[in-house]
Amino acid sequence: MTYLIAYDYVRLILEEEFLAAYLRFINHGILHYELTNIIEVCAPLLKGLDEDDRFLKYEVIGTLANYLEEV
Repeated sequence: MTYLIAYDYVRLILEEEFLAAYLRFINHGILHYELTNIIEVCAPLLKGLDEDDRFLKYEVIGTLANYLEEV
């Protein structure tokens, strides 16, 4: 996994599945900061990232949901 691929992958999922949080992060100027934190939380899932793995996407969505509950 390269950091840029993981960053783009997580950003896309955040935008598609959690648009309100995505827009809030943009409006507060903290999108990059939050994505960096999210990538750290998702790091074990993103090893050997396969963007076409729908189960990976579901796991990332669940992790994002948990993360956003704490923010």
